[in-house]
Amino acid sequence: MTDEELHKLAHDLRTPLTVVEGFARMLERGEGKLSREDRAEFLARILEAARQMGDIIDGITRPRA
Repeated sequence: MTDEELHKLAHDLRTPLTVVEGFARMLERGEGKLSREDRAEFLARILEAARQMGDIIDGITRPRA
């Protein structure tokens, strides 16, 4: 894998990880202050970002023809 490919891969993984971290921190700080709807939205975004990371990892580890 070239340096350029590694840089792109790191960026592609870091983006959804940043979403996970950001929304998790908002949940942590806002406990008791956030509405049920806000908490549900934050959790949905965390789960979507985790799914995106899983897709990226699957794409890397999937055998190529």
